[in-house]
Amino acid sequence: MALVHHDISNSESGSADDAWHENTPSYTFPSTVPSIISPSTNGIVRCSKQGKDVSGGHSQKTSSFINLPPVVILEIFSHLDARELGIISCVCSLFRRLASDSNGWKEFYCERWGLPVPCASKPDIHTLPGKSWQELYMAKEARCKALLGRFQMDMLHGHTGAVRAVRLLPPANLVFTAGYDSILRIWNLDEGLPVAWSRSLGETIRAVAVDMGMLAVAGSDAIVRLWSASPDCPHLFDVAGVNPQSTEHCLTGHTGPITCLGLNSSNLYSGSWDMSIRVWERVTYKNILNLLHWDWVWALVPRGRRVLSTAGSDAYTWDVETGKMIRVREVHVGQAYAVEGSHSGQYVITGGEDGAVRMFDDRVSCRHGLVAEWLPHSSAVYSLAFEDPWLVSASGDGSLAMMDARRATRKLLVNGKNELSVKWDRMSKSAILNTADTVQRKLCAFNQCAYSVDVGSDRIVSGGEERTVRIWDFSNALEIEKRVQASRSIRLEQRLRRKQGAAALTTSRAQGVFLSCRQGIGDNASKGTITFTIIHECPFFCSTCNL
Repeated sequence: MALVHHDISNSESGSADDAWHENTPSYTFPSTVPSIISPSTNGIVRCSKQGKDVSGGHSQKTSSFINLPPVVILEIFSHLDARELGIISCVCSLFRRLASDSNGWKEFYCERWGLPVPCASKPDIHTLPGKSWQELYMAKEARCKALLGRFQMDMLHGHTGAVRAVRLLPPANLVFTAGYDSILRIWNLDEGLPVAWSRSLGETIRAVAVDMGMLAVAGSDAIVRLWSASPDCPHLFDVAGVNPQSTEHCLTGHTGPITCLGLNSSNLYSGSWDMSIRVWERVTYKNILNLLHWDWVWALVPRGRRVLSTAGSDAYTWDVETGKMIRVREVHVGQAYAVEGSHSGQYVITGGEDGAVRMFDDRVSCRHGLVAEWLPHSSAVYSLAFEDPWLVSASGDGSLAMMDARRATRKLLVNGKNELSVKWDRMSKSAILNTADTVQRKLCAFNQCAYSVDVGSDRIVSGGEERTVRIWDFSNALEIEKRVQASRSIRLEQRLRRKQGAAALTTSRAQGVFLSCRQGIGDNASKGTITFTIIHECPFFCSTCNL
């Protein structure tokens, strides 16, 4: 980042904008600063170039916050959050330029959504080159509102058994589905048509993990099958085996059905009912680490150097580099079927057999870590998907629930205490809260069990026991909302005009000014001419005028 030094003399007039546009080759900062600030200066220290205090005189310079070197201001900005940076950027063009170029925006973006992945087939505002991190953040934040808008629902038919796993790959505009029919299918997200499908893999496919470089599936046969992305393949992965050069790799080692998979830039993770998570290198396919649990592993999600997992009724946090378990906590009554987490790894979110969805702060102890609890379902929660701030759950009651996780985190600490007034019942292994958090939206997905769900910036995909895959498309939600708001403004304006007209008519009646309409007689009657004239002034309705 190129930093430019500025002339502090331009700030005497109080215009920070002028101070930004005037540049000088060097900057001289006062060598000494008075320790006492006069109340009459409103917190501004007046200094001479030699560093002496000069409270009077017209030829002296004024030293304020905007006179600091840009490096110092950037260091101060690095300690602010996204909301505070947005407020600061509205002060002046100097702060706007520095806040936009601050590396803090990149950290804010990656903490919430990870690094953006460019999309070659369908460029989006989030991945266009030449955008600053502030612009990327603001655009992504605006798109998050789309999931509260209107949607179009599509249904994908083709599976002959229940759909156990669905995964979105928005950069490639693809969705991957698999289930009891042992066939992996790849669909075009916009057209809703299958573009490829694999041969029968022999057993139920319970887990799918995919990114732009690798596709992994696993199931009841305890084998992980991998495909590497092919640049010549229009749908990235040649799962049908059309190209003879495409290779399918198989990883063995588990002794029980594999229930969950995870991918990051360096490793592949697989969890199984053999009570272990195996960590595999993406390049060499070697098993480099085993994470042993105390019960069947139901779900996992990698977050940086950590892996979050659930086994039995417990949630685990692991350090992948050392292989040590950082924390384990009891989270549900019965089995904990699903787990998600923020990209920073700060929050752990679980769903379980008791139908509850709970969020924990992983930085604090097990007893005091509960941040929020939702009770959106009447049956078990089998799957969770998280796209900050939206948390989506799929349940055995056939419905999907959408929850705003950021709203829960905003009220986490009030004067250093948890606002939720949480108590933990050791006998029932559950949290007792005064009030449960609010579910923002409920989607009625299936008449039977919904097993899996995934969420993108403008789409939600779910599969279940009905052998269909449902897609909720929110891509046009913001545009539809703009048209609705424009139409609503027109209607309000017309209603206001009608009210004003009625008010004017009422006023004229109160003044006793009435109009009488008389139809012309003779020649005018044949023409249907109507004439108006003032007949009298009275405070009562006129029967002649019928007013």
